[in-house]
Amino acid sequence: MPTIRQEIIDLLSEEELNAMELSQLLGIPEKEVFEHLEHVARTAKVHGRKFIIHPFLCLKCGFLFKDRDRLSRPGRCPRCRESHIRMATYSIQ
Repeated sequence: MPTIRQEIIDLLSEEELNAMELSQLLGIPEKEVFEHLEHVARTAKVHGRKFIIHPFLCLKCGFLFKDRDRLSRPGRCPRCRESHIRMATYSIQ
């Protein structure tokens, strides 16, 4: 039986997903998904694959969180202070 991280790698190799979708597919809390994604990114790199992040986006002002180091969901936009933010999506190639 594959581990949760292996399941995440398999899912992200097939399609681009966000943390909420992964949470629902795996039956684990979203917060736990973010913890696993950090390890998945390192594992992908070790195996010569790319962990691709399509960053969070503020739906109010269009601010793109492209320089964000943390994978977890931001609370508010640093530019307009709104909290209506599109989820980041992840994939592995």
